[in-house]
Amino acid sequence: MLLRRSTRAIELTPEGRDLLVAAQDIVTRTEALADLADRGRAPRGPLRVNAPVAFTLHVIAPHLAEFHALFPDVQVTLDMTDRPVDLIDSHADVAIRFGPLPDSELLQRPLGRTPWQLVAAPAYLDRAGWPDRPEDLARLRQVRFTAPQHINTLRFEGLEAPVVVPASVQAENGEAVRSLILGGMGIARLSEFMVGEDIAAGRLVPLFTGQLIAAPLEITALYLTRISGLRRLAVFLDWIGTKIAL
Repeated sequence: MLLRRSTRAIELTPEGRDLLVAAQDIVTRTEALADLADRGRAPRGPLRVNAPVAFTLHVIAPHLAEFHALFPDVQVTLDMTDRPVDLIDSHADVAIRFGPLPDSELLQRPLGRTPWQLVAAPAYLDRAGWPDRPEDLARLRQVRFTAPQHINTLRFEGLEAPVVVPASVQAENGEAVRSLILGGMGIARLSEFMVGEDIAAGRLVPLFTGQLIAAPLEITALYLTRISGLRRLAVFLDWIGTKIAL
């Protein structure tokens, strides 16, 4: 039996999942042979990319026209989710994820890393008070992530304990946090790729740059097919790696 049925859902049995994995392997090998036959031609075919919302909006989408100009025969489909996905169930060729990753049989390729910035809107600081020292942040309000909680922790050089800033609101999505601080709800710690343009345009200001203790955010691609066997995946990963600050 390959499927289990109920009145509300259908799911794969272990045997069905094994068969699906085997079928995926057959498809992968077939595509690899096709790519080998087309070695002298430009990469072509569909490529389904699953990535976090913020990464899609700030890194992939603004530059995808460039990729399309370079590889017009690669048809990219973008799926956005901040939660881990099963590549087989989601029909994705590659998933881009942040931070430390659990042990997995999936193939991995580090794409780069991006620093963190503690930021706020100038109008909010004009109203609430500009901090002179990291300790002064305790008088402000923080827009917090519901998860992972460690992003909300603010540690600074020279201070033994983190600075605790009262929360104004919480959100589970990085893009929602960014919108909230742009709207003057407080301060937040966000990755450089999300707020770099806002800082350059003056919409946000960085606070205590160089004093915030936070390891850069690792960005990794996860995939099932060996890159050597799928050229459209290889060129996409090569390209997207150039868009991330190392």
